[in-house]
Amino acid sequence: MANIIMTELLDTMEDYGFDDVSRSTLARLVDDAHKELCLREPWPFLERQQTITQAANDNSVTTSSTLGKVLAFVNKTDNTILEPLRTDSQMKDFVYDLDMTGTPTNYYFVGDQLYVWPTPDAAKQLRIRYLTEPTTLTSSSDDSEFLWPAKHDSVLLYAALSKAYFINDDPQGATLQQVMDTRFQIARNDLWMKQFDRPDRVVVLDDNDYIF
Repeated sequence: MANIIMTELLDTMEDYGFDDVSRSTLARLVDDAHKELCLREPWPFLERQQTITQAANDNSVTTSSTLGKVLAFVNKTDNTILEPLRTDSQMKDFVYDLDMTGTPTNYYFVGDQLYVWPTPDAAKQLRIRYLTEPTTLTSSSDDSEFLWPAKHDSVLLYAALSKAYFINDDPQGATLQQVMDTRFQIARNDLWMKQFDRPDRVVVLDDNDYIF
């Protein structure tokens, strides 16, 4: 387990003149900046894919990392696509079948917990693609807890520094914010484009897409 990223960030913040601030406080600013950056857009680096063996008579789904947003969800055992349901619709529209067992065809959330419906009547192999979310960072956080890409760590550094300047009412915070915004745009352009094999195109999904 390595603690290199957080250590280097905190050391650099101290080099900028914040050596009179506790490292735990600086770590909270890094955590705040990290969450803001990661949750700003549905970044490709947040994408995860997992195959889950769902036990019979169990409709609650657990992923290996924090589940943020579902991108796609399929039932590999029966080769079907699981369709989303609003939690209120699931309860009201299927009031007579809430405890029905069978082949899962839908999924829904209650709070942050993901469920499938109907409840599987036998073990099913499910495959989910989703966006994970950042956990809370501390001064001792392992490198694996950082989701923001290391090649753009300057964005995270400047975001945390700008917060440190702002809490001290230092006007340099505005300057650091501008630097961060510039670096952020560079990172954004890099992170979103993963293939140059063919240009992006408009995909027609229904007849309304022909109306411009």
